[in-house]
Amino acid sequence: MNAALHAINELAALVHGGALLTFALLVNGRRAIPHVRTEDVVRVYRAFGAGIGLSLGAFVPTDIYRHLHAVNPTASLPASLALQFDTPELSLLSARMVLLFALWVSYVWLEVWTLEPTRKLDKNGSVADGAAYEAATGRVGRHLAVNAALFAGVVLCGALSRSWP
Repeated sequence: MNAALHAINELAALVHGGALLTFALLVNGRRAIPHVRTEDVVRVYRAFGAGIGLSLGAFVPTDIYRHLHAVNPTASLPASLALQFDTPELSLLSARMVLLFALWVSYVWLEVWTLEPTRKLDKNGSVADGAAYEAATGRVGRHLAVNAALFAGVVLCGALSRSWP
């Protein structure tokens, strides 16, 4: 069972992190790519939203399970999710859980509030107000960059901890 959850966690991390990094770069670098319209980049991101959401939905619980197993390998689940800072490894794992929670909250914020103006301005395949859409897309790009940095922090904390399974 551990191997299956580990594989699901790694696959979900690959899909979520890869898509997050790709779209953060695309949205923030859209002006430097010739013949790419802003609305097309955002539409593709919104179309892949289910994939990003499902991969995060698979990543979070399997990562929590891996955390519980790393902190106390002999404990039977359900165990408590207590943050521990007794050793450098436990501090890294606890920081990973804090960053994971921040990523989850930030992703919900992105989907519910940051993307909403782009949805409202992009009705029936045409953008009503180009300047407002560019401003909204700028906020989406900055938010995606924050989420990519949070995800990188989650991965880095796990990679630096020797007790991460």
